[in-house]
Amino acid sequence: MDELIESLKEFLDEEDQKILRSLSKDLTVMQVLKKVFTEPEKAEKYLILIRDNYLALLLTTKLAERISRYLEKEDEEQALTIFLKGISYLNEMKDRRAIQTVFSLLKEAIDSRLNLGKYETAAMLVTRFRDFGFNSYVKRLLYHALEISESGDFPKAARILDLLPQNEEILTVKSYILLEWGKSIAVSDPEAGLRRLEEAVRIRGLPAAKIAMAEIYESIGNYAKAYEIYSALKNQPEVERKLLRLLMEWGEETKDLRRLEEARSLAAGDAVLLEEIDRRIKKLKENQS
Repeated sequence: MDELIESLKEFLDEEDQKILRSLSKDLTVMQVLKKVFTEPEKAEKYLILIRDNYLALLLTTKLAERISRYLEKEDEEQALTIFLKGISYLNEMKDRRAIQTVFSLLKEAIDSRLNLGKYETAAMLVTRFRDFGFNSYVKRLLYHALEISESGDFPKAARILDLLPQNEEILTVKSYILLEWGKSIAVSDPEAGLRRLEEAVRIRGLPAAKIAMAEIYESIGNYAKAYEIYSALKNQPEVERKLLRLLMEWGEETKDLRRLEEARSLAAGDAVLLEEIDRRIKKLKENQS
């Protein structure tokens, strides 16, 4: 057991090491600790043996969280499962000391995940234990999600937001991330880009997302769908100009005089554009005669 105590001490401060030394006199507690941290897949059933021992439960829960910081994937998940089970048992004690301990352990866990860049886990903890008043962390996580999206890791940014309690602010940020994500991938995969933009529109109806959808439809030759979207957004800045350009290309490509005439009506007052549209109309009429 001395070897176990020495290995666990690395993760504890001086006060907690004193608790560990005092617990080392209890053979059952030490056997449980050994089983929990050497065979974590079996931890849940062994934790039952210390669920009424405040100090043993405190130490086990704290150790599980601190050890998990240095693990990845399944190993980290197992350590976090032990941590969450320990939090659950401490909550069940209901006394003031246990509640204060739970708050401190959770705060430390969230802070450590933020410092390590493990934002998904931090978001999960903030949401799962929001009754403890961790709302101040939400804006920090929103900031990190936006920052991550700017680096191009849109899936991770979206996962962080999906793990947070859904409210107006979070949904708005998510819609902007989906907008940028959709525009980014549309270059190589227009259909995938449209799916992201459609989700952004569904969440918040962002005009910018609708315009981006119209631009993608235009780029893949679906002029009718692009026209439908642009027409519904005429009051938005620059949309009328986009619609005018669309009508010019659509009319010329499909040899549809009506589209060019509609473009001409939108170009009133712009001599350069009117000249270009008139040239196209004249050419189309000559080809049709």
